[in-house]
Amino acid sequence: MRIVKLSPQDFDKFIISINYCSYYQTAGYGRLLNKFGLKDEYLGFEKNGQLVGAMLLFSKPIFMGYKYAYAPRGLILNYNDRNLVFETVRDLKAFMAKEHFLMLKMDPLIICSKRDKHGSMIARNENINNVIETLRMAGFTHCGFNSYFESVKPRWEAELDLRKDTNTLFKNLSKQTRNKLRKATKYGLSVYKDNKYDFRSIYHLIKDKDTVNLKYYEELHSLFGDNVELYYAKINTETYVKNTKYLYEKEMEMNDYLTNIIQANGYKGKNMSGILNKKMESDKLLSSYKRYMVEATQLLRDYPDGLIVGVDVVLKLKNKIFLLVEGYDHRYRNLNANYLIKWKIIEKYANSNIEFFNMGPVAGVFDRNENKYRGLNEMKFSYNTIANEYIGEFNLIVNNAIYSLYKNVKK
Repeated sequence: MRIVKLSPQDFDKFIISINYCSYYQTAGYGRLLNKFGLKDEYLGFEKNGQLVGAMLLFSKPIFMGYKYAYAPRGLILNYNDRNLVFETVRDLKAFMAKEHFLMLKMDPLIICSKRDKHGSMIARNENINNVIETLRMAGFTHCGFNSYFESVKPRWEAELDLRKDTNTLFKNLSKQTRNKLRKATKYGLSVYKDNKYDFRSIYHLIKDKDTVNLKYYEELHSLFGDNVELYYAKINTETYVKNTKYLYEKEMEMNDYLTNIIQANGYKGKNMSGILNKKMESDKLLSSYKRYMVEATQLLRDYPDGLIVGVDVVLKLKNKIFLLVEGYDHRYRNLNANYLIKWKIIEKYANSNIEFFNMGPVAGVFDRNENKYRGLNEMKFSYNTIANEYIGEFNLIVNNAIYSLYKNVKK
């Protein structure tokens, strides 16, 4: 096995040539993080003159001139070929020793299982234990099967199959999500694709969602070009006023009708219990619609040209589109802006060359009473996504003596 350094261009050519899709393993992602303090290197694994694998490697100084290394989504290699893994890791470890690396962390893009929103198994990788054992014998330590977000990259991600028509995709949404989409449209929300990539105007909606700054997103677009797409939801404030007024007036008619029934029957009759329940629900709706009507009137005065209330940033790569970040104005959470944005993206790419929509991390806990990220899971699974469970993180210690010293000092 020969370890070679690849140019970013040759690395991307290799990625394009194989059945592999993760934006974490692209030269664009490497150069992006390079701008924020990490050194990027592109390594190839060459055997008999043929490139049989590769990896993007990030590094930073950590202790006594030694470096910490991280390979996002791991080595790109045939993990089912035990001899190839042994040979590759042996020579990689020797290479890293010469380059003064202390340790390597990686999280291969290997799926353990696919699960539905209830956690029920849809598919299982029957070879997963063999892969873990192969990596263990090669020198790696498996960091375990975490259920939340303790790892560098998410171990659980929600993904939607887009290889269906829009009617089928809409029917597959949860009833609650379909209602939210109708409500968002009814209130005057529209979704637009920002071809000017004006991240500055929407950054306030996403700045609390991640640890990166505005420059990160601007550099992201610079490196990935039109493969980055920015969608935002904008409320037409004039329509918002008209529609909230209409909803309030229609509900007032219903409320008066129910009141008349109750007064006429004197709280008697076999159906009166149902009528009373409907009246209480109508009272709640009236209160909400009145609040929305006041809010809408104020919005029209302050923002006669409309107001951006939600944003999603996505990235296209090969046959997938990835949700990178989303955000919304919490003052108008009732408008369900991000639900509508994601649906419009789904509509756009249904039955196209983009076959999957990766909606990003979810928790691997499916009991809603136990899951502290229950809202996140319920939102993403409401689109009829499935959960991809990955194999998790592995550590390879390159220099055991220095690593032990480092751990003692770190204490």
